[in-house]
Amino acid sequence: MNTPSPEKLKSAVQALYQVRAVEGPPGDHGQRSVWHMSTHGAELLSLVDLEGRVQRQELTLLDDHYVWTSGEGLRTGRVEPDSASKAAAAAAVVHTDPQLVPGRLMRAALALETYDGEDRYILHIKRVLALAREGLELRDASVVKLSEERSPEAVPAAPVAREVNPGSEAVPNVPRSSSSEGVVMLVVFGVGLVAAIVLFISLL
Repeated sequence: MNTPSPEKLKSAVQALYQVRAVEGPPGDHGQRSVWHMSTHGAELLSLVDLEGRVQRQELTLLDDHYVWTSGEGLRTGRVEPDSASKAAAAAAVVHTDPQLVPGRLMRAALALETYDGEDRYILHIKRVLALAREGLELRDASVVKLSEERSPEAVPAAPVAREVNPGSEAVPNVPRSSSSEGVVMLVVFGVGLVAAIVLFISLL
């Protein structure tokens, strides 16, 4: 399926808010439907409760489909190309994505972001898509920041190469005695010598 151009999506959205919405009668639970349908591949169906609050919206933009409910949030999907014609719009087959597809979300959010009218139902779905887009961008930004802040694994330093004369044998690395150790040994030897002389004189 070819990805629709931004210009084509914006044209569909413009046609959507140029049509007059059709309101249906209240249903069994008091909900009523508000239907926006254009001839350019855009359709918005809203379900509203008795107090006028939007409970569910379904938006179709060409082959992309979006469903928002107050309890489950936003989901994306696609409309079956063969059944997306105007004559079969009521019987169109919608395939819901297993999870939110960022590409579909971005396309609809960008197409609706320029709308500055006063239709409360179009404003509602615009706000839903904008919030979902913002959440997606924040998530991606946090992932990038985390990967940048993660320090690389410690790499062991390479052994220092030491110059060895050809033909010489390797000399083991034996620690050398420090100068302070030599002084201590001399002092101990001197004290022992003095003690021996004193002992020898006392015996005489």
